[in-house]
Amino acid sequence: MGLVPSAEADHEEMLDVIGKEHGYRVHHVEAGSPGDQAGLVSILDYIVVANGIRVDQEDGQLVQMIAESKDEPMRLCIFNTHTLRTREVTLTPNDKWGGSGLLGVTIRFDVLHSPDKHTLHVLDVYESSPASYAGLEGNNDYIIAVGDLLFSGINEFMDIIHHNINRDVRLYVYNAATESVRECTIVPDNGWGGEGVLGCALGAGYLHSLPQSRLRVSRRVIPIGGGADAEPATDRARAARQPEPPLSRLPEPLLDAPTRVDPPPPLSVADGE
Repeated sequence: MGLVPSAEADHEEMLDVIGKEHGYRVHHVEAGSPGDQAGLVSILDYIVVANGIRVDQEDGQLVQMIAESKDEPMRLCIFNTHTLRTREVTLTPNDKWGGSGLLGVTIRFDVLHSPDKHTLHVLDVYESSPASYAGLEGNNDYIIAVGDLLFSGINEFMDIIHHNINRDVRLYVYNAATESVRECTIVPDNGWGGEGVLGCALGAGYLHSLPQSRLRVSRRVIPIGGGADAEPATDRARAARQPEPPLSRLPEPLLDAPTRVDPPPPLSVADGE
């Protein structure tokens, strides 16, 4: 069926889903990989259904499905914790794309986290600072993860940073202008010649949360399933007037073949490897 959440329905779904449901959070996505070509978004995307099966337990089933689907198309249902929408993507696990793994994606099983809990707004970026060299953009950039961790607030983030002085630290950064997530590497340095070890001002709290996505207020129908469960086009207007059900009640998409996900990396912060 098709689902069209309004802004009000989005808020209701967040209460029902965030912090309760589980899935596989997308972390690192290799450029040019099947995961990249399918448009998977680091940190904000969670794989919640694969081949018609709800993957809400860390039992190895998803990894096995990916391995079994090698060179076969596979459809995944993705929940994005920023747009509060589900979408279906098709990708083909393979070892011919030029990198490691069948998907070129690192995942981690976890409960769905609200990005508001792990977001810092980049404000001023000082010239010739570590933040400047890392390519951080004042006002438009938001740090949403550090290494393989979702930090909890600015104090935990700065603890991580101070434990990694003069070491490469990978940041996941959301840009409000492009509505995309990128990775960047920053080297904290207390001797760079200015204030702080990063050389940028950071904002936290409600006023510095991720700006609302344009997709979140779109009223376009998002198909969740296909085949016999697909909603006829003539019924879409009626569906548009109904709030989106919580994730636990979503119909499972008709997915094709399984895939194998690269095993999650060790829990580390600095990416010196």
